[in-house]
Amino acid sequence: MTDTSANRLPPADIDLTSAQVRRELPARAKPYWHISTPGVHLGYYKGGRGAAWYGRKFVGEGRYRQTKLGPSRDEDAGGGLSFVEALEALVAWASDGAPTNGTLAAPAPREGRRQAERAAKQLQPTRLDTISRAWAQERPDVDFWLAGFFLRLEYAHYLHDRRVQEVAKQAGANVGDLHVLLALRRNGPGVAMRPTDLYRELLVTSGAITKRLDNLRAQNLIERVADAGDRRSELVRLTASGQAVADAAMTRITESLKRIVAASGLGREELIQLDEGFRRLIAAM
Repeated sequence: MTDTSANRLPPADIDLTSAQVRRELPARAKPYWHISTPGVHLGYYKGGRGAAWYGRKFVGEGRYRQTKLGPSRDEDAGGGLSFVEALEALVAWASDGAPTNGTLAAPAPREGRRQAERAAKQLQPTRLDTISRAWAQERPDVDFWLAGFFLRLEYAHYLHDRRVQEVAKQAGANVGDLHVLLALRRNGPGVAMRPTDLYRELLVTSGAITKRLDNLRAQNLIERVADAGDRRSELVRLTASGQAVADAAMTRITESLKRIVAASGLGREELIQLDEGFRRLIAAM
């Protein structure tokens, strides 16, 4: 039966991945908690007559919802759930909130099983979880879940930027130059832009945009044209080669993102909800 009682104390994180560690834990009335991912925790209860896995997830205002996932199976005992199987059960419960009543679900189809295994692996502790645990230990008065959430956003940007760097390298350019090509391309073929508009759009300095434009012009990827409205100014636009490079790079980036989303198992509706949440966060910054 799912326990919906409120618990306002943040769980102390214990590494439950090792059966040896679990065996050495003393019996106690409450589960030991393992932070699988911020807001979703795997619990291990050890009593005088046996052990069991529990799950809990953050529901807001310092509160957690809790459920029993099933009995524990350690290396020297049969029956019950292994650590990975407990993680899979946690993922299934946390995704829809359905109570498990301490029983195992029917075996999933092969593809569903693979997805559950991938999800369980993704919930295993990461470098960012280590950072969150360290702050939880040093500053228990701080809601480290929020800091962990934004750390993940930063890390996602870092990983995406690495992929863009690889695309730029394949195009024979650096990331900064590629951003200029893409900015010119998305404004339409043959459209010229002022350097001032480019550095404002790309959030860089005027000196940085001047250097990038010089690099791209030397490679014959852009050309300077006169500004009909102001003879003292010059505009820049893509050459045919520059447009080809920009189009090829955008195609590679898009295909890479499609593969990432497919591997994550996220549906379009879930992505739309994430996008809406990010928009609201950005608007508040």
